[in-house]
Amino acid sequence: MSIIENNGVKTYQGDTFSITMTRYSDPERLNLARNAARYLGKKDIENTRRPLGIVRQGHVPEIFRGEIVEFEFNDVSKEVYDHLVTYTTRNMRVAGGNRALTSDDFTLPSDKVKNQVNVYEAVSDSMSMYKVLLENGETPQVARAAMPIAAKLNTFVFQFNFLTLGQAVFKQRIWEKGAQGNTVKVVQGMWELVHSIDPDLWNTFYEWFGTPATEWTEVRRKIKKKRLSVQQVLEMVEDKDFEMSFEEWLNGKFGQQQSMW
Repeated sequence: MSIIENNGVKTYQGDTFSITMTRYSDPERLNLARNAARYLGKKDIENTRRPLGIVRQGHVPEIFRGEIVEFEFNDVSKEVYDHLVTYTTRNMRVAGGNRALTSDDFTLPSDKVKNQVNVYEAVSDSMSMYKVLLENGETPQVARAAMPIAAKLNTFVFQFNFLTLGQAVFKQRIWEKGAQGNTVKVVQGMWELVHSIDPDLWNTFYEWFGTPATEWTEVRRKIKKKRLSVQQVLEMVEDKDFEMSFEEWLNGKFGQQQSMW
């Protein structure tokens, strides 16, 4: 997997798909800096570190709703499209779909497969029946009833604001366990693209909305459920643990995530 840049436009090349980042509204973080200053009543409107502080300190992150990233998805399956379209605070969706257009290929699941040959044959048979309907004169909207969920869609475009990406899309699809394999791969590509523009901002979102934050929530849940006293916690500490930070020890002891699936 790699990022290719052509005339300033970046494309993430996945194993069976690609994503082009066609727009990123605030690459230098200047608009976020101005809005952060207005929000906090500050005069230094060019302080580009302030938006990061808003995330870290838990202030209302509304300023991030005004900035957008636009992605163009190529050879992405219907399954992944359905997962992305669930985010109702996305700004824009442009997709020809399978009402006027048709699909020509499919992708196999990236999750654990018991029998690769059986899965391939089943999906291939479904794709073949879909093509038979088209060849026999059925309209694309009728034929799509037989189209497998693994079918690759024609190029489509989604535009997300920064807040939806950080709080929902990345959090639910790559930072928490349980997302389906192909969706994880595509959303990871989206993450790689935005991270390549502003690593400080997106690392901050990861720290406070991503896996570390999710693990900390899990620590609190387990401690609360077990009703642990300070004495009980101290009795769990072994000699080898004394060199660790307390946060690292708590996450290692109680922070392991489990998929709900």
